[in-house]
Amino acid sequence: MKARLRPEDIYSKQLSWLCIEPMLVSVRGRDMAAKTEIYRQLHEGQQALFLFYSYHNHTKSLTEFYWFSAYNIIEIKSWNGIKNGMRFFHLDEMVNVLDQIECLITDHNRVDETWREVLATDLEKDPILLQRTEALYATYQTVAEKAITHMNEMILQNQEMYLEID
Repeated sequence: MKARLRPEDIYSKQLSWLCIEPMLVSVRGRDMAAKTEIYRQLHEGQQALFLFYSYHNHTKSLTEFYWFSAYNIIEIKSWNGIKNGMRFFHLDEMVNVLDQIECLITDHNRVDETWREVLATDLEKDPILLQRTEALYATYQTVAEKAITHMNEMILQNQEMYLEID
């Protein structure tokens, strides 16, 4: 399963997104079983992109960043998959940031072996959590931009694995 791209898209700053967009769009709004079925049809590099962008595309605001991080860690348990995907692309700096995000979420939301409900309003109620989250979010945005550039370069070097040109 490969994305079909126009020749002018090959050098786009969004190349890595364009290579996984059709797969993610095809499962938008569907249940986890449908998402898992598509995911399993992808090779390791595509799986890395799939998990990264399913998370990254939901980090457009500080509140989204906090809530979707917790959702991926606690609810759908995809966090290790996201980190492994970043390892696939040799993005150690991103893995480090993801580890820091995991610590933030765990420190604030895990009580013994149970998780408390994560709310979007948590940041409003806890100034220390807000400050830690803001700092991590700024770091994440910088590192994510570099990671996307790196993934784009890796895809360019291995085009036959990710895309077909129209």
